[in-house]
Amino acid sequence: MKHKQRSNWSLLLMRGPDQSVKQFNVSRRSVIAAPVALMTIFSSVVVGLQLKAHSELQRIQLEQEALQLQYSTMIHEHSDEVQEKEETITSLAAQLTALQQQQSAVSGKLQELKELEAQLQQFIQTYGEEIPLHLDRSIDQPSDDHPHAAAEAKSESQKSQYEKIATMAYVHDAPISHMTQSLEDLKAAMEHTLARAQYVREQIDSYPNFWPTEEVHITSGFGYRSDPFTGSITFHAGIDIAGKAGDGIFSAADGVVVESGFDAQYGNYVVVEHLHHLRTIYMHLQTIEAAAGDEVVRGEKLGTMGSSGRSTGPHLHFQIMQHDQAVSPLPFLRNQKTIKEDQQHV
Repeated sequence: MKHKQRSNWSLLLMRGPDQSVKQFNVSRRSVIAAPVALMTIFSSVVVGLQLKAHSELQRIQLEQEALQLQYSTMIHEHSDEVQEKEETITSLAAQLTALQQQQSAVSGKLQELKELEAQLQQFIQTYGEEIPLHLDRSIDQPSDDHPHAAAEAKSESQKSQYEKIATMAYVHDAPISHMTQSLEDLKAAMEHTLARAQYVREQIDSYPNFWPTEEVHITSGFGYRSDPFTGSITFHAGIDIAGKAGDGIFSAADGVVVESGFDAQYGNYVVVEHLHHLRTIYMHLQTIEAAAGDEVVRGEKLGTMGSSGRSTGPHLHFQIMQHDQAVSPLPFLRNQKTIKEDQQHV
């Protein structure tokens, strides 16, 4: 049997001019197999690297998805938290607006109370010392059954309201709405008191205690006396106040002129009607400056002093009628001025 001759490749290795040459014999199969092996190994490495890269990519994708989920969860949680805080801020803003409105309301109520207080102080300053001390029991009283008790009760109620508001002012958590309501109650109480004071003012202004002449000199008192013309004892229904001709004659109280004119006995005269069934009469005037239907106030000029009618000289005959009965003017006038009575009166 004849063998096929193998072909070999010879490789000469020369390391230098002075060195010997070495020869290597390499088979043709070895030369071809080596690159194939290298290519196989390289392919295996590439496949391995691809598999590893794919695995790493999947791991990174999973981590990314986990992070994305975590981020989304955080965003959602923070979104809820932000929304909650925004709602809290909106609520606080609404509360602040409400408090500002309540504060404005309280300021308005306090201003109204100050105005009411000023009116009450004005009333006290004007009328505090002019309340009559000798009111006739027959004079009509206010409709309350017990006016003094009612006034005291109302005063105590106002005092209680003041104390309540003062307490609230020092309590930090006291609702302003409660204080506003207390101010409303106090305002109502003060308005009632002011209305009451105005009623009292009307009673005082209609009470004939204002001195009707410029001079204070009584020449004839109320009651029985010797008639200056006949000398007989007659009843004098008023008081005579001396003065100078032309002196002013003034209304003793608020009222309405119901009659004015001339009478042979009274001379020029004016009659003013007041509350409580009271009338004041001014006689022997020189001139008349008021007519029937005129509304007059206390101290308003009605005319001038004279000696018209049945008179012995310039003077005013001042007379007060209550329930159509003549009453002494002195108890009404004693609180206004000191009266100097002449020894001539009876």
